[in-house]
Amino acid sequence: MELQDLIREDYFVINAEETLSKLFPLIEKLGKDRAHAILVEEDGEIVGVVREKDLIRGRALKNPHETKVKSLLVRTGAIDLKELTAEKVARRFVEDATPFVLVKLNGKNGVIYINDFIKFIKPNFEKIKVREVMSDDFITVRRFDTIAKALSLMKKTGTDRVIVVDENGKVIGVLTGKDVIDRVISPRKRARMGDVSGEKEKTLSIMVESIMSSPPICVKAMDSVAEVIDLMAENRISSVVVEKDGIPEGIVMKRDVLEYYLKLQEKKELAVQFILQNVEIDDFDRENILKDIERFLRKYSQYLGNTNVYVYLKKQRIHYRNLPLITAKVKVWSDRGLFMATGESWGIEFALHVALEKLEREVQKEKELEEERKIEKIAQEFFE
Repeated sequence: MELQDLIREDYFVINAEETLSKLFPLIEKLGKDRAHAILVEEDGEIVGVVREKDLIRGRALKNPHETKVKSLLVRTGAIDLKELTAEKVARRFVEDATPFVLVKLNGKNGVIYINDFIKFIKPNFEKIKVREVMSDDFITVRRFDTIAKALSLMKKTGTDRVIVVDENGKVIGVLTGKDVIDRVISPRKRARMGDVSGEKEKTLSIMVESIMSSPPICVKAMDSVAEVIDLMAENRISSVVVEKDGIPEGIVMKRDVLEYYLKLQEKKELAVQFILQNVEIDDFDRENILKDIERFLRKYSQYLGNTNVYVYLKKQRIHYRNLPLITAKVKVWSDRGLFMATGESWGIEFALHVALEKLEREVQKEKELEEERKIEKIAQEFFE
């Protein structure tokens, strides 16, 4: 199969001036067995998309009958058919954080869905183990926690899923933003305007256990990532839980697979990918960020080896002295494995410094533990 064979033209288009309540019939019409590609047009041009996960945040929960689609518009890039490559598609998925990528088709539009694409790149992962790709940066909630608490954690951490555990800390399910949309938000939109507040209070107070996806699809750290891709496709899911003796120790999402694929394609010692949410960086900011990262990596270059870096920047709605609150997450894929840290502060520069300081502590800690293991091994060999 060629990459261009993945391009499909089954999607819906909605005007940016429509209200969010008009989106729910589209999602229901698509059904559970089809991908949810909703493109947004403005002045006759496709300018971006709406992601389902954004419908669980902000004003979408409060008043979908008055909030306009453009308030949740994600302005995405598009790839011209003549310039279509697997690496460009993967970068577009990572940078836009959408479940499909736009392709320009000689005056028309096409989409490549993430499920089709990860199956296309599956041969690259036959010998890659889950432990090399998984993230240990996951959120857990207990079965009797409320949907409101789960939503609050999703919004605070910028994720669209949480792992549900029982009283013994063992994984029993997964709750995603899509679960909330399908089982909480969509039923609410059917209520009359006068009933919205009461419906909201009732639904958001129910327990996570009542709408989570269960049983969860779990894998082991030594399983093949190619097998994980098959599981995602067969079960129509976007993540799997990595567990040991029932206790969650990581999660693998499609984004992790894509990031690792880009790492495999990248030959340079330093490659930095920016993923921005509600924030823009100019050339000056970008150059300073790169200098800070290079300074950090230079310090640990011998230990880390080849690296790929992902910088996630998200602007919050809070400001202090005209500076926005910025959440910065830095993920470093290296020959030693995956390292990540999150920082929050006023302005991009300070938030990044907080994240890099935490990241340095993580790397230093792992480096010291490795030195201790070497010393213990030498001591054992000496006394044997």
